[in-house]
Amino acid sequence: MSYSEGHPVRPVGGRLALDFVNTADWTANADVAHEKLNSLADLDVWLRALQIEARCGCTLDQLKSLRSDLRAMFLEAKSSETLNAVRELDFGTPAETPLLLEGLLAASAISILTDPREHGRLKMCPGDNCGWLFIDETRNSRRTWCSMESCGNRAKAARHYQRTRKSTVSR
Repeated sequence: MSYSEGHPVRPVGGRLALDFVNTADWTANADVAHEKLNSLADLDVWLRALQIEARCGCTLDQLKSLRSDLRAMFLEAKSSETLNAVRELDFGTPAETPLLLEGLLAASAISILTDPREHGRLKMCPGDNCGWLFIDETRNSRRTWCSMESCGNRAKAARHYQRTRKSTVSR
């Protein structure tokens, strides 16, 4: 499945809240480098790709604001303050939470932020203008990239180019 601009939906975060945060590519300054959710139709594509049957109880701008807040919280979480900070986020009406995307995101975020094992394996892809978040579930905890098919391959290609360029220049 692809968003309206043709980019494929790639759920690589390992948790719903992380895949939601990854609906944008991020700069090193935490600005959105590339937006994937340009309309509520794009959100519907994302929900279908993740096989989630939930409705959204807020506007697209509110969702984007929630996404930025979640990302900041994941990257800056301090265990003693985490649960209170999550409670302060606007996830929608608690009575409707089971049916709302916002409620599912809240449950996922709380799970990540309050479990030291989860939060301890939270990583950010170092790819240029990627900044996607993921849970490293490898046995040795050595996963670096959001995905080898995209950022990992670009990094490998860039290193290869630099090596071959250096050997050509030194001849």
